[in-house]
Amino acid sequence: MLHYTDLDKLFFETYPNQATNFIALSGYLGPDPVIKLGDLPFNSKIIYGLQKENKRKMMPLHQQLVELHNNNRRIYYSDIACHSKCYLWLQGDLPIKGLIGSANFSSNGLYNDYRESLFEIDQNQLPALKEYVELILQSSKECNTVQIEEVPQLPPDYDKEICTMPLYDPATGETQPSHGLNWGFSEPGNVRINDACIPIRMHHIRMYPQLFPPRQPNLGGGNHKLLEVIELVWDDGRVMQGRLEGSQPPNKEIKYPKQIASFPSKDIMGIYFRERLNVPQGQRILKEHLDLYGRDTVDVSLIGEGIYYLNFSNE
Repeated sequence: MLHYTDLDKLFFETYPNQATNFIALSGYLGPDPVIKLGDLPFNSKIIYGLQKENKRKMMPLHQQLVELHNNNRRIYYSDIACHSKCYLWLQGDLPIKGLIGSANFSSNGLYNDYRESLFEIDQNQLPALKEYVELILQSSKECNTVQIEEVPQLPPDYDKEICTMPLYDPATGETQPSHGLNWGFSEPGNVRINDACIPIRMHHIRMYPQLFPPRQPNLGGGNHKLLEVIELVWDDGRVMQGRLEGSQPPNKEIKYPKQIASFPSKDIMGIYFRERLNVPQGQRILKEHLDLYGRDTVDVSLIGEGIYYLNFSNE
């Protein structure tokens, strides 16, 4: 059977009830699905197949994965560069269900309908799949035994991989009264009071095309779910899902996102910013709050496919 919608449910809702063990082999990993494995009633082994090819941007994700690594949820880095996406459930040592396909074990891979697909393996092929994933597992090291070197800080001028995004309106020098950090104050609008976003400006898109790619067409028509889900990893260790939302056209044919927002609710980001800025929930965030905190920008970069690192540190 071929699956190309609701791939997340295969792992977190409709998994085999008799499973005692689960092995995931994925080219790239995102922390959010790994976190969710901790709530499931079986032991898991998760293999990051392309960790070696992602070393330059690896440190923030590595720190997250080491924190998630425990006796029931073990995370491995493959010594063999492996782009495969293979998933196997076992009852004891017996393989009972397997999936292969294009979907990485990340929010970007599992929550975007039609983008990726997974195919259920025939029962007579399960031993071969088990043999393969165990071969990769034997070549792997537990993540907490691997040393990742910090990448030296680059000069403060233009960095083609890190986009510094203002959290205020550069035209006025103040935070937007009803957008950005204060999106929840827009009227009229179907918003919550703490809704917030990080505006994407056209010069960000021109200078950082890999960070902010053109919007993809919705294969399912008007289904809002088909906006790509991404993961946001913050400098303090917080992980949340997000989306690149809205639309702004440099021309009539190509449309680009207008803001970074949290998902499934936009107020997840707004509540988070207010907590870090020590601003009461439901109150507007002002430029003076940012100044008191000691930072009025956030640095955005990619640390993996569909995984964004956001640095809002004031140190």
